[in-house]
Amino acid sequence: IFSLPEVEFKRQLAAQIEGELGAVKSVSKRFKFPLRQRHANSYVADQAILMGDAAHSIHPLAGQGLNLGLDDVQALISIAEDAKKKGYELSSPILLKRYERARKSENFSMMLGMEGFKRLFGATDPIVRLIRNLGVDAMNRHTFIKAQIAKKAMGLQ
Repeated sequence: IFSLPEVEFKRQLAAQIEGELGAVKSVSKRFKFPLRQRHANSYVADQAILMGDAAHSIHPLAGQGLNLGLDDVQALISIAEDAKKKGYELSSPILLKRYERARKSENFSMMLGMEGFKRLFGATDPIVRLIRNLGVDAMNRHTFIKAQIAKKAMGLQ
């Protein structure tokens, strides 16, 4: 799509956004970049702490990147409050590693789940698509499961 002549590009872009914003009148130079999933080997080093996209980036499929980053901040706040109560320095390697342990597995699990969804919904094999669709239909009929997934997606769990 990026190599299309401008007129055709504008037409296809308008079609992709279903005309919600009207006709596309102009476009600037086109750029594209790959959506990549990344995960730091370590979240802490020498009194430095990585959080959010600095520690992990996730495919925006389900919009979970912000939630993971906010959870990172909340975990660090909790550890800092605990350290203050106990009289520890936040820069203590023990506390920094506690933050890393608290967040690394959660972030990695979400990344694996989103990668699984990306592959599942990107599958072209008719059998995989049939099984996927049957699974989605079954899940839609189970309100408890659906509610739990929605809570997790909204960052409420």
